[in-house]
Amino acid sequence: MSPVHRAVRPALLLLAGALLLGACGIPTTGVVGSGEPGTGVRSTVTLYFTGKGGLVAVPRRIPQRPGVEAAVRLLFQGPTRPELSRGVGSLLRKLKKDPTVRADGAEVSIELRFDDPADFPGTVKPLFGNALAQVVCTAAGALHAEDPHVASVEVVIKATVGGAKSRWSAEGRDARCPA
Repeated sequence: MSPVHRAVRPALLLLAGALLLGACGIPTTGVVGSGEPGTGVRSTVTLYFTGKGGLVAVPRRIPQRPGVEAAVRLLFQGPTRPELSRGVGSLLRKLKKDPTVRADGAEVSIELRFDDPADFPGTVKPLFGNALAQVVCTAAGALHAEDPHVASVEVVIKATVGGAKSRWSAEGRDARCPA
């Protein structure tokens, strides 16, 4: 091959490639509107409500980041209309103030705060049996979803009235939660 051919050959290959790419048949366009920007993937939390035969795990899609705090707050808001129509209910009363939720290792602490002492007994007294299990299983399930390596979760619930600590508390473990 002559020196001229060696010099021209790469230029011809480059020109041929440019022609092929330029002639692909896709016309140029301006800005194309495509609707609202994406909002990301919706998350799911599992809430435990009551149903026939005991506790029922109810997955709920939520727009915010899932976690223990989100799950516990949603649990105290109660089932949605579609969930109620599927036969689930709740033994928990709706709270006037969101609970304070903290997860530390394998322990979840939940603080219920009441400004009005009259709200305290009606909300706290029913927190035993399946009502307590609703809170324990929801919080433990959310913690397991965040950290699957946690073996066993302990949930401690305390209540305060007007900022002063009460003597009321309850606790439970996830060992008795439905799978």
